[in-house]
Amino acid sequence: MLGPVEFAVVEFPAGVVSGSGFAQLLELADSGVIRILDLEFVRRTADGAVVPVEVADLTVGPGVDLSPFVGASSGLVDTTDLATLGDSIGVGSVAAVLVYEEQVLIPVVAAWHAAGGRLALVGHLEPTDLDEALDATEPAKAGV
Repeated sequence: MLGPVEFAVVEFPAGVVSGSGFAQLLELADSGVIRILDLEFVRRTADGAVVPVEVADLTVGPGVDLSPFVGASSGLVDTTDLATLGDSIGVGSVAAVLVYEEQVLIPVVAAWHAAGGRLALVGHLEPTDLDEALDATEPAKAGV
């Protein structure tokens, strides 16, 4: 049984993978909150092509250790997907394309399944759409 499956594309505009996000991602996977189904890295070249990049070929910032993610590429995301997703990043950028399962909901889904229900649809809200919707529901601020 699978929990909801999501994907995220994280762009590193300078072409340097930085920040503590990968350490935190590893913590989430190790704790069972998520399961990494695929993790691919791509680069957008000067001519606009989107090409896969091996972990060993990435430039990383201080304190970033990507070695736990060597071999995390399962091929679930194929070259057509990477090209489409890569259109969302700028020239010279590197991006991590992550497909993950939200395992925290598996007991809930299993309980519904045991009662005869089924997970019929899983949706995704873009962060900017969610921000706009939340902003629209806030009461007007006095004097603004």
